[in-house]
Amino acid sequence: MKAAWSGMAHRFGFFAALGALIASVAYGIPQVLQVAGILGWPWDLILIFAPSLALAPLFVLTMVAVHGAAREERRLWSLAALSLALMYGVLVGIVYVIQIGAVIPAGLAGEGDRVALFACCGTGQPMTAVDLLGYTLMSLSTLFAALVFRGSGLRRAACLSLLANGLLAPFLILQLALPGLIVVGALWLVTFPLSMLFAALVFRRGAPL
Repeated sequence: MKAAWSGMAHRFGFFAALGALIASVAYGIPQVLQVAGILGWPWDLILIFAPSLALAPLFVLTMVAVHGAAREERRLWSLAALSLALMYGVLVGIVYVIQIGAVIPAGLAGEGDRVALFACCGTGQPMTAVDLLGYTLMSLSTLFAALVFRGSGLRRAACLSLLANGLLAPFLILQLALPGLIVVGALWLVTFPLSMLFAALVFRRGAPL
């Protein structure tokens, strides 16, 4: 029974982490193209927010699998990771569904001023603050998840990449006061996909966490 549960958690975790990896890359590409001036409005925002909205539940489900597959002595860390992931998912999910369902359509209709207060993600905008809090919580979630993946080989690679992503937390939330820290926060485009890649590979192997 326990072996069957562990096997199910690993299979579930593999697909959830793989989905989170794909969503993060799908977000990162248009984000880079936007900064480079290649992708313009509204497709830049649509192509950024759509995969970001998908990433939220996929990351939460990945942490569900981490908690489900964690050894008994590491379940405190996995539960902390899951709890923080849930908070992240709710916060950013609200931000992105508002962008896709209200802000962008209003802009296309020439009524952007009506929903300007809810726009994201420029400096000083209220939704930007919520978004930064969400991603800070996500980074803290990966920090706790790193403690579950301790070991050698792929587990060590997953642990280190999750840890690296977790250490970005202060550089994310402090952008509220120091927007220039986005240069450091942008490392998320590397650390997060790597962490999901290695997590997926660990789940694929079926090794105990």
